Amino acid sequence: FSGWLRFYVCGVPRIVLITVFCFLTGCDLFTTRNPELPDGGYTSGWQFPRTPEIVLLNLEDAVGRRSSVDYMHSFHEEGLQQYVFIPDQQTENNFQGIFDNWSLEDERRFAEALFNPSTLPLDSIVWLETELDRETLLGDSADLTALYTLRLGHSREGIAYIFEGRLEFRLRREIDGGWYLQRWADFRSSSSACWSDIKAQF
Repeated sequence: FSGWLRFYVCGVPRIVLITVFCFLTGCDLFTTRNPELPDGGYTSGWQFPRTPEIVLLNLEDAVGRRSSVDYMHSFHEEGLQQYVFIPDQQTENNFQGIFDNWSLEDERRFAEALFNPSTLPLDSIVWLETELDRETLLGDSADLTALYTLRLGHSREGIAYIFEGRLEFRLRREIDGGWYLQRWADFRSSSSACWSDIKAQF
């Protein structure tokens, strides 16, 4: 009889009581779990480019996350007039022919090569900072000028790690209401390496 008493408490098996107690005291069994990050440990910070300035922010974000996909989101690939990249004059002289007929496909190949872990190790420093200097809006067209500093912890020898210059964007607003890059001109700051050098060497 004493053994049954130890197993039953008020007619309820002890194991049931223990289980109920565990649930009532909150063993975090029903607590909502934080969502897991997607492969690569990143969450996208890309925003729909409803203003020209967001294009700059998206570019910073894509570079910081090494995302060639979000990098290419800055360029509208359907229905946009032909994209034009105008390199820094010194870079063009040093790498003649590379920028002839530069296209969106060239931009894609460049971004995929640059953001490849074999070029930018996952534990390396990568960041882009831009400072808006001037903005001119005219209907569905916008001109932006910004200073930039780009740091790349790449694995290539003989290439600079810090790139500085001035970029000039011509943006178009497409039928979806978003602003996209149509023309990109690059200018180095004094003797510093610039974005054109990155495109020429990667």
